[in-house]
Amino acid sequence: MPRFILLLISTLCFGSLFGQMVSIRGQAADYAGKEIVFYTYREPVSHQPHQLAKTTVEKDGNFVLAFSVGQSTEIYTGLEKYKGSLVVEPGFSYQISLPVYSPRTAQEAASPYFEPELYWLSIKGAKASDLNILVRAFLTDYNREIALHTVDLYQKRSPDTLKAIISRLKYRYPTGKYPYLNTLKTYSYGEMELAVNQQNKEGIAKKYFASAEIALAHPAYQHLFNALFSDYLKNKSQDFRQKESLKKALQGNFEGFVAQLSGTGYRKEVAELIAVKSFYDGFFSGKFDKPSMLKGLKEAGTLSTFEPLKALLPGILSKITSLQEGSPAPELMLRNQKEAPFRLRPNGKFLYLAFFRSDSKESRAELDSMVSMNKKLNSILTIVPVSLDKNFADALKLWNDKKYPWELVAPIHPDSAISDYRIKVVPTFYLVGPDQKLILSPALSPSHNFEALFLKIYRESRFKQQRK
Repeated sequence: MPRFILLLISTLCFGSLFGQMVSIRGQAADYAGKEIVFYTYREPVSHQPHQLAKTTVEKDGNFVLAFSVGQSTEIYTGLEKYKGSLVVEPGFSYQISLPVYSPRTAQEAASPYFEPELYWLSIKGAKASDLNILVRAFLTDYNREIALHTVDLYQKRSPDTLKAIISRLKYRYPTGKYPYLNTLKTYSYGEMELAVNQQNKEGIAKKYFASAEIALAHPAYQHLFNALFSDYLKNKSQDFRQKESLKKALQGNFEGFVAQLSGTGYRKEVAELIAVKSFYDGFFSGKFDKPSMLKGLKEAGTLSTFEPLKALLPGILSKITSLQEGSPAPELMLRNQKEAPFRLRPNGKFLYLAFFRSDSKESRAELDSMVSMNKKLNSILTIVPVSLDKNFADALKLWNDKKYPWELVAPIHPDSAISDYRIKVVPTFYLVGPDQKLILSPALSPSHNFEALFLKIYRESRFKQQRK
């Protein structure tokens, strides 16, 4: 019996209360034993991947997954060098083919800049009139038009070229029965219009967002929204004429900021989305008061009247509050080399988490450095190296060769651990206090003088305890 995990995602289902099931199956012998995870992006603010379903490919290459959606949704799956893409419709079943398995090189896997190549998953029995085929045909023509007229669009900013391209595409792809495709076309045209009219961002924003239906989960809507509203407060604050109008926003006054945006022509739901995006970007910009930006987001969580956005705000807030120094360390479920659960238990000591991969030269060097550090600090610091190797046997071989003093462990759910700790490169380190709260997030590596900084933190902690 195929093994699969079913995840209902009612927060995606803005068109209906519960959504309808989608099933995906296929046969890929070269992926046997490997995990396949499908995910989507539900909003343009934090743009976090949201897992829909995952499965392990059977020994014979068969796999099947099922999940629920309430509207046509573009979904993705990471396939090492590729990023598979498919648009699914509620209630449909799909038999797909995966690309030939092509693992990333060690250098690609270690690089935070590596981007997998987009791969349109082929669908068995697809017809020319099916949604995926029409979407792919439109995007192929759209990208070809941009490639042929890049100079006219992006350098000369020719409105005549823009008009001619849109006219040709509208002739080939008239408004049809698929709302997903219609939205894709609308916001793709908007992206070209923005390229030609960079000096009129406000006008384009009003044209495409002021009163239009909000398509939170649509990638074309998300892309143009971010092109226009990313770092909104930062960009507005550079204009001294905007200083007074930004006062409420910079104070984290959600209702006041929404009222101001509504007064300029945005309907309330759109104004709320812009405000949330502004507070979120403002928090990470380094330019504004973080507590005020956080205050604005928390107020949005209670005062927003746009229910789909309100439902997503806890996840957006968690992206900010999680991994902040002083916040609880995300739960980490581990297993040892005997496949037995390994739990991190509070023992009154500080905890140094070290995420590594055995094929990383930097990881191996830092592990060697931690051996001597472990001998000095073992009574006050617990060091836990966590393997992120795709093949646990590789890490086990390294442990046997080096005779490291720690028990070898790995996450039971690697994708969750990587996401929760936002690991983009290995090795990555975190320091957790005896109260299970993050102290250094991320922490320095042993080779970058972590030991000296830790001893300072430890002495200060002891001094505070003695004063109490």
